[in-house]
Amino acid sequence: MELSKPYPGLCKEETPTGATRWRVRVEGEKTRRITLAVTPDHAAFDAHYDAAREGRKLEAAPEKRVIKGTLDALRDDYLAWMEIQVQGGKLSTGTLSSRRTGLNQACDCLTPKGKRMGSVTADLPEEAFIRIVDSFETRTAAAQTCLKALRAAYTWGAKRGYPKNSPVFGVSANHEEGGGAVSWTPADIAMFLKRHGPGTMARLWFCLSHALANRIGDSRILGPGNERVINGVRFLEWQPQKKGSKFVSIPMHDILANELAFHEPDETYLRTTHGEPFASTAALGNRVRQWIIQAGLCIEAENAEGETVKKATRSQHGIRKGVAEMMAEAGASVYEIGAVLAHAETKTTQRYTEKTDRRKLAAEAAKKRANTEGVPRAQKRGTQ
Repeated sequence: MELSKPYPGLCKEETPTGATRWRVRVEGEKTRRITLAVTPDHAAFDAHYDAAREGRKLEAAPEKRVIKGTLDALRDDYLAWMEIQVQGGKLSTGTLSSRRTGLNQACDCLTPKGKRMGSVTADLPEEAFIRIVDSFETRTAAAQTCLKALRAAYTWGAKRGYPKNSPVFGVSANHEEGGGAVSWTPADIAMFLKRHGPGTMARLWFCLSHALANRIGDSRILGPGNERVINGVRFLEWQPQKKGSKFVSIPMHDILANELAFHEPDETYLRTTHGEPFASTAALGNRVRQWIIQAGLCIEAENAEGETVKKATRSQHGIRKGVAEMMAEAGASVYEIGAVLAHAETKTTQRYTEKTDRRKLAAEAAKKRANTEGVPRAQKRGTQ
């Protein structure tokens, strides 16, 4: 069977009975292999492969008959269309993954009679969407993601035989933005670099992320092939994977150039412990969380099984956010910051400059107030 793309760690084996099985070596564990429940020609093969690389085994879902006109049918039709767009480079795999997760959650929500929401007609009343939102309880961010996926699916479906003007557009998740990723402080950076010294893959990841302020999906694929020398200056150039992002061309920062001197990168800068490129953004994300936890940038939290585990309190996006805020504080314009972050529109960048701009305006206003005639000035008094 010919594979559509490389799958590091994937092994095709023949059993004693002559049957063929597919196994995946768990990333970071030389001797542990997981047998896949599906073959490479299965629609869900990539999901099973990615899970196995992370050390998890997925079971093959039983084939189910989807009834035309149901929410399940809308989900399947919309996701099939999205997969074609991803293959054509018009949508990102991250968007597809987010939409798939949100729609699956909506379809698996139960009606008051105990039926799966996906098994009933897609022409759902407002109460049904409210029930889906309420099923997330306090996880309002997840509810918001689910609603976003539903609205996208119904917008797409309205011109393809599915309900028009669905009540889903009038439902709210009552989610308040919590500020997103936490920006890295100088103390955070010092802790991380103290734990991960020169020549380590963890340090190279940090230097790459801090120098480029890029997204983690791009970190996985960047390598020597993205380097250019322009007028004697070493540049890194790439087209970000996220749809709508602008092409990035940025001079090689000293922090990255100095760290790269300790490494001999091949296809990509970042590699697994076996010297291979990371199989997916999720795989790199898992390793990044491990590096951050090893540096002590974490808290203890309870997982779904009730076990106490360590949870990373910093992320790659926090580096990106911190760099943008630092540039804003230094007086960089929205256009300069947008060029580094690959933003297509200035309104996306303005959230990083708004706080700094308002602070500067307030300081100028305070000076003008102090110089206003007739305003008494405070008098210095001696201690009593």
